[in-house]
Amino acid sequence: MRLPPLPMILPLASVILIVIWAGGLGFGFVGLNKTGLGEWGAVIVGMALVVGIPTLAALLTLEKR
Repeated sequence: MRLPPLPMILPLASVILIVIWAGGLGFGFVGLNKTGLGEWGAVIVGMALVVGIPTLAALLTLEKR
């Protein structure tokens, strides 16, 4: 049996990975909202992701130079 061509596999794989990533984030934020932190827990984690990921990427980029 031959594998499907790569142009069919890559878009499907990217859609599946985005759905998994977004679903995980969504469940995580809903779970944080139900804890004692409430909405502020989701705000804190969201801000940490928004600020932390680009900062980490910039630091890793500078390290390679």
